[in-house]
Amino acid sequence: MRVFMNVALSYAAWFAVAALAAQGEFGLAVVPSLVALVIHLGMMPADKRRAELMLAAAAILLGICVEIINMAAGATQYAAQATVSGMPPAFMIGLWAAFATLINVSLAWMKDRLWLAVLFGALASGPSYYAGSKIGALTLGEPVWQSLVTIGAVWAVAFPLLILIARRFDR
Repeated sequence: MRVFMNVALSYAAWFAVAALAAQGEFGLAVVPSLVALVIHLGMMPADKRRAELMLAAAAILLGICVEIINMAAGATQYAAQATVSGMPPAFMIGLWAAFATLINVSLAWMKDRLWLAVLFGALASGPSYYAGSKIGALTLGEPVWQSLVTIGAVWAVAFPLLILIARRFDR
């Protein structure tokens, strides 16, 4: 039941963020991710909350780097109002915090299988960005397949790194 709630909360946050960003509500679009993080922390045992919060903070920092790389490579573009000084939109960074809530619950089985994390990052990231582009939250660079390959390559490194960080915080 806990895994189901974890996945459902993450997907609900993703859809709400994408819908709000697509409507141009860029400031408000970060709220669903924060709500998901707060609910997740509330559902975690008290002795695990600090590590989960540190993981979310690490995911935010990693997410900033990943999104800057994606933007610099031309794989992703956002409305001018969504970005500040070339930084990724807050709603995208919030999604990284929400994604981090999956690592120690729904995706915990991957923590000892880094090769699967590489594969998961490479293959699962593209469809998420593609869906976000279809909703209107972002634009993928042309040709789209090249943008998706770039995103997958970056995530193939970032996701296992996030898992290694989670393992470190678990100690």
